[in-house]
Amino acid sequence: MSESQSVTFVRAMLRKGSSVLGASPADEAPDPDSVPDWRYREDSADSMLMRAIRYSALGPIFYRVAAFPKVYIGFAVSNGSAGIVPVLSTTILAVLLNVVAVWWVVRGRGIRAKTSGRLMYADLAVGVLLTTVVAVAAPTEIQPFAIDVAWTWLVGTVALWTLSFGLPATLVLLIGAFPFRAFLTWIGGLPLDHPLAVSRSVGCMIALVVAMVTTAGILILLGVGTRFALGIGMRRGQRAERLRTQRVMHDSVLQALEAMGLEAPDDDSAAAERLAELRAAARAQAVELRRELVGPDAPSPRGLTADLAEVATEMARDGLRTQLVAAETEEDYRLSHARRTAIRDAVREALRNTVKHAGTKQVVLRVEESDGGIAVIARDQGTGFSMLERPPGFGISQSIMARLAEVGGRGTIDSHPGRGTRVTLWVPH
Repeated sequence: MSESQSVTFVRAMLRKGSSVLGASPADEAPDPDSVPDWRYREDSADSMLMRAIRYSALGPIFYRVAAFPKVYIGFAVSNGSAGIVPVLSTTILAVLLNVVAVWWVVRGRGIRAKTSGRLMYADLAVGVLLTTVVAVAAPTEIQPFAIDVAWTWLVGTVALWTLSFGLPATLVLLIGAFPFRAFLTWIGGLPLDHPLAVSRSVGCMIALVVAMVTTAGILILLGVGTRFALGIGMRRGQRAERLRTQRVMHDSVLQALEAMGLEAPDDDSAAAERLAELRAAARAQAVELRRELVGPDAPSPRGLTADLAEVATEMARDGLRTQLVAAETEEDYRLSHARRTAIRDAVREALRNTVKHAGTKQVVLRVEESDGGIAVIARDQGTGFSMLERPPGFGISQSIMARLAEVGGRGTIDSHPGRGTRVTLWVPH
C-alpha cells in the first residue's frame, strides 16, 4: 500500500469505522462508499477476518467491566453511604451486562450488520436509562458524583460508536451529550450553573472526548496493521502457491517427460510395446495433474504403509524394485492427512531420484517409529554422490525438504560416491 493509499484508507476508517476493513485487500485503497459492512457477517467469505475485527469491540466492553468498580470505589470513599443503593445497583448491573457481552462476542456466532447497528442504539439507550435513573434517585447534594459513575457506560458507548460508525457519527453523539448532561443536572434538582454540577459536567464531557480520540487512534492502528498483515499474508500465500505449482510441474510433468525420454535397449524391436507404455504413462500423469489442479486429496482411511505401497507400485512402472519393510500399527493411522500426504510425496521424489541418478533398480524402503513421529528411510546401493560437489536441486530442496518442513517434519540425505544413498524422512505424529 503506497503512502497516498494509506492516507486514503485512514480517512475512510475514521469516516466509516471498522466497516472499511470488510473490504477484500487490494492494491488500491478501498472505496469507502462501496465497502461491505463487516459487522458480524458470518456469511462473508473472509469469516476469519470478520471474526477477528469483531473482537475489537471487546476493548470498550472490558473498559466498562474494569472502570465501573473503580469509579464506584472512588464514589463510596468520597461520599460514604449517601446514594449507595442506586449507584451500587447501577454498578452491579452494568458489570453483569458487560460480562455477558464479553461472553457473547467471544462465543457467539455473530449477527448481521443491520442487527449490529440496532445493538449500538440499544447500547446507547441503556446508557441513557442508567444515567437518568441515577440522576433522579441519588440525593441532590451528591448527584453529580453519582452521575459520574453511571456516565462510565456512555464513555464505553462513545468508544463503540467510534469503532462501528466512525468519527462523524460519534461527533453527533458528543453534540447530543451536552444538552443531555444539562438535563441530568436539572432533573436532579440542581441549578445548571451550580459550581459542582458544572465542574462534574465538564469532566464527563472530557471523558467522552478522550474516549473518542483514543479509540480513533486504536482504529487507525487496527486498520493499518490489519491491512499490512493481510498484504504480507497475501505475498506469502502467492509465494507458497508458486512453489506448489512448481512442485506439481516438477514432480509430475517434468518427471514424466524425462522418463519418456529415457532410451531402452528394445526401443527398435519392441516399438509397439514402448509406444503403449508411453501412452499409459501419459494417461497416468494426466490423471495425477488433474487431481493436483482440482485440489488436495480428500482424507483417506488408509494408513501410511498403504500409501507407500501404492508409490512403490507406481515406481515399478519405471523399473524400480522397492522392498517395503513396514507393519501397519495404530501409530501409522495417527498421522494427519497433510503430514501423510507430505511424506508420501517426498518418498515418491526420493525414489524418482534413485531411478534417475543412483544407477540401480533396487531400493529398500523402511518405516519405523522415531522421536515421537514416523520416519521413512530409503536406502539404495547405487553410485552415490558427493553432497559438496552436487548441491541440492529443486527436487531435494523443495519437493522433499521444504515439503516436510511445511508440516513440521524434516529430511536428511547421507550419500558418498560408491557407497549408495540413504534418505531419511520424518514427520511428527
